[in-house]
Amino acid sequence: MKKVILVLSILLSGLSVHAQNIEMDQLMKLTEKAPILIDVRSTEEYKEGTIPGAMNLNIHEEEFTRTVRHFPKDRELIVFCQSGERSAEAYELLKSFGFEKVSQLNGGYEHWKKRAEDRSEK
Repeated sequence: MKKVILVLSILLSGLSVHAQNIEMDQLMKLTEKAPILIDVRSTEEYKEGTIPGAMNLNIHEEEFTRTVRHFPKDRELIVFCQSGERSAEAYELLKSFGFEKVSQLNGGYEHWKKRAEDRSEK
């Protein structure tokens, strides 16, 4: 029995977990190409549900302007709200700040949510 435990201990001690590593430069290149997805609805609406990966910047709060001014002007930005009115406002504001690549999600979160639900039913 002692020999079995000794053999198992030796075998298990030789095992190691090999994680896939990524260098900081590689990560920076990957993330700088991804669009910034901005949910311009209120915090309460955002908490009720949003598109995965979206950040919440309420168009009617000062934080919106303070935060977006730090984004690179050539970075792709996609804005959305519940149905389109607030994201249209955000789109115009971002364009006035000099952002070159701004898009507004057609139909807003409601449309995205319905499409996501339809896909999950299939």
